[in-house]
Amino acid sequence: MCQKPNGGGAFLINDGNGYFELVDSIFSENGFPPVNGEFFDNNNFIDIFFRYVSFNPYKENIGIIYNYGSLQFDSIKIFFLYLGDNNFGTDHYSSGDVNGDGFNDIVFACNIGHFWGIIYNDGTGNFSAPEYFDLDFPPIDIKCADLNNDGRSDVVVSGSDTKIFFSTESGFQQQLLTETRVGDALISDFDNDNDNDIILHTTFVSNHHRVYMFENIGHNNFFEHDYFDFTPFCQYAQIADFNNDSLPDIVFIAHDNSGLYIYNNIGDFNIEYQQFIPINYGVSFIKQLASDDFDKNGYNDLGIVLYNHYQIPVNLILLFNDGKGNFQDDPISNIETPYSQFQTPNLHCYPNPFTDKTTITINSNKKEKIKLEIYDIQGKLIRTFIDNKPQAGVYKIIWNGDDLNGKEIQAGIYFACLTANEKFIQSIKLIKK
Repeated sequence: MCQKPNGGGAFLINDGNGYFELVDSIFSENGFPPVNGEFFDNNNFIDIFFRYVSFNPYKENIGIIYNYGSLQFDSIKIFFLYLGDNNFGTDHYSSGDVNGDGFNDIVFACNIGHFWGIIYNDGTGNFSAPEYFDLDFPPIDIKCADLNNDGRSDVVVSGSDTKIFFSTESGFQQQLLTETRVGDALISDFDNDNDNDIILHTTFVSNHHRVYMFENIGHNNFFEHDYFDFTPFCQYAQIADFNNDSLPDIVFIAHDNSGLYIYNNIGDFNIEYQQFIPINYGVSFIKQLASDDFDKNGYNDLGIVLYNHYQIPVNLILLFNDGKGNFQDDPISNIETPYSQFQTPNLHCYPNPFTDKTTITINSNKKEKIKLEIYDIQGKLIRTFIDNKPQAGVYKIIWNGDDLNGKEIQAGIYFACLTANEKFIQSIKLIKK
């Protein structure tokens, strides 16, 4: 979804090769700020949520657009969640399965009011009333991810302090990460060891930018590595693997909107300058930045939304990755990669959560030996499905919720892990009710 100034948003469909077609538009009285994508129900289509401000009287809302499989306006549903009174300045949002029920919730932070909050999703299109938590500092950013591999997403709030709110069955356990003043927070498995680390960054002094790196060492503990300084100072950032070395890199937006700076992750929580990508569109602002494999060649590309208060239309720029971290304007669709035999997403499960049985679907368009393993939350192997006969197509596995001994498993959180030719491809979370 691409923004339109003072008017709403436009839906563009990817043909699978990196070329997009405009299919419909949505108009509103206030326009759309940066939007976020998330799965809020069980239909396997990504929904959209965003900040929506209404006036006379002033109200802060979260707008949600439900996707039912077609992006035509008459096949989607839009509704608004009122965040309550005295919420001016609530403009930081994230999402995750905070209570571990299999449905993604929405968290938000209010800079002026010094608090953060959450609305819980029941998976049927309904959300709870907002719950609020006071802060002793003005928040700059909020992020949501599972930091201790317990199946519940935790909340990181950054600002003059950075605090972690670990989600437990009895509530949130607050923990101070650092008292250093920072800006945005990023959460990623930065060292590729199967747990989420925390990256913070901010303008330091003069024209310098500083990146703080906190390694997740388990048991709710984090080790702070040496910070990294560079010039010039930047603003919003995204994390993705751009040079195909399995380590997530960082792309920053230059503060003057002149372009993007990419820094490669070289391991051991060290980064080094890779390239500057100039964005030459006059006085336009880089409003939003996203990374995904738009041309389906196995490499992360860049999508950049440019906005100018005085010009229409909004510009959407797509830059395509050649697999070595170099970007060009045209899609690159003829590159074979270790994972290019799979369509994305390649692993689905429905229903999820499930009670007695669920169907796990794997899409493959090349002949591969497939293995699917089910693990519990402690990492114990529960069930294995193997197809040693290479074939292409759609695999459908019906799992009756039994273990290796044929006994019914207990209710809880499980993980389905897919490998092809003994190479890990993808994992998804399953909920047994």
